[in-house]
Amino acid sequence: MKSKRTFGESSSGRLWYSAWPAVGVSAAAFAVYLITLAPSLTNANYGTDGGDLISAARVLGVPHPTGYPTYTMLAWLFTQLPIGTIAHRVNLLSAVCAALAVGVFYSAARRVLPPKTPPLLVPALAALTLAFSSLLWSQAVIAEVYALLALFAAVLLWCLVRWRDAMRDRYLWLAACTLGLALGNHLTILFWAPAALITLWPERRSWMRVKTLLPAAALLVLGLSVYAYLPLAARHGPPVNWGNPETWKGFAWVVSGKQYQRFAFGVRWPDIPGRLAAWAERLGDQFGWWGLAAALIGGWGQWRRDRRLALFSVAWMCLTAVYAFFYNTGDSHVYLLPVVMLMALWWGEGIHLLLGMARSLRPVWQRLVLVLLVLLPLGSAAMHWGAVDPDDDWELDAYIHQALDAVEPGALIIVRADRPTFALWYGVYAEGLRPDVRVVSGPLLAYIWYRDNMRLLYPDLSIPVPTGGNLTWDDLVYRLAASNTEVPTYLTDFKEEWREWFELTEVGTGPIYRVRLVESLGP
Repeated sequence: MKSKRTFGESSSGRLWYSAWPAVGVSAAAFAVYLITLAPSLTNANYGTDGGDLISAARVLGVPHPTGYPTYTMLAWLFTQLPIGTIAHRVNLLSAVCAALAVGVFYSAARRVLPPKTPPLLVPALAALTLAFSSLLWSQAVIAEVYALLALFAAVLLWCLVRWRDAMRDRYLWLAACTLGLALGNHLTILFWAPAALITLWPERRSWMRVKTLLPAAALLVLGLSVYAYLPLAARHGPPVNWGNPETWKGFAWVVSGKQYQRFAFGVRWPDIPGRLAAWAERLGDQFGWWGLAAALIGGWGQWRRDRRLALFSVAWMCLTAVYAFFYNTGDSHVYLLPVVMLMALWWGEGIHLLLGMARSLRPVWQRLVLVLLVLLPLGSAAMHWGAVDPDDDWELDAYIHQALDAVEPGALIIVRADRPTFALWYGVYAEGLRPDVRVVSGPLLAYIWYRDNMRLLYPDLSIPVPTGGNLTWDDLVYRLAASNTEVPTYLTDFKEEWREWFELTEVGTGPIYRVRLVESLGP
């Protein structure tokens, strides 16, 4: 007579059976991300802000609004790894987050897809399809906040699915804490909440109770407490300290993203047709047009089979997509990562329907259809590999060294655009190259908090104060150079109008110019 297994052994076996495919798809995705990981700082895949984010993390400072405290603290942990460049370490954070998102998504998909679906195959294929979508992959190999956004989106989806299965408060509590932490990474994750309410509302008697809502509210606040990092970080005066959120006014300015609010719903009506065409092309590129067709079929199938889940998906997609579409920047389509994740779920539903239709075919054709479906994620990987891989991108690294090697000791470098600004911040503050060099952003001189921070950081420089009218930041750049004539001064990128104020001499092998003031023509 066979002995019965104990409860612990049975539970452990079931846990491993359900966990190993998630581990497998995560490992497969991570291996590909690791091979294509950017080795250093890069502007590829809309990664311009990487230098700012990495520099702020390295010095425990405050990056550009909304401050991204959750990301910054995690990135700081990765900067401590004893491998590669500082940027490579933070790029690795994105790869880890994206790979974990793929595994968590698999766990959710396995519970959501139809029970007649092969219990491991189709969820795994859907997870790998998500992993090799151009959007997630592109963000998995650079230093940006969006891979972490994808991880939080996957966890919130999993929490909602688990609550539907078990109706246990602990999943709502986990979702509340996760939402708070996720809001400390990117505010667009807030669109999950109204979409989730669609699924939760019909069962409100199961969760609209004091003993459920109070812990959920407390855990949401606990997650949001990550924002306490901002004033604490600002207090020690780091070189990257946007808004100086040590004060309430500065904190509100950073967290609300006031500097960028003009972009929200800022797309002009004449630009909409062209933007629609470009976004349609990006959407079709995620899984390939054949994959997009499968996803649309799956969306119809999900609507027929699970109306509440479909409503949740459509609501989250629409809220995110509308905001992202009308946010008037060139990279706002990256906000669509939760949309791509939900479309991968639809893709799995569509594959289930196609497999159902294939059952009426002869066995040889059934096997052929199955092989073709298995090859779809591999086709997506092959299609996107070259487009998202920044592995050979050392352009910024070369620029940083060329610029910093060319300037004299104690030099002042005035920068204008984001790319050279963040690149030099990374070189000086993150990698510790040329600590004697002072890097000042011309446009940021328009902000009081930035001028104050420059006075603390570079006490030997004379930082101009606007007096006698509304001076532009161009005027402040001139005054900065005019007030520090004894300091070797350089420009990296200049406006043509500045040639009236400065004589420029190119130095070194990079686009950096030694400045001599034409005093009679200044403002």
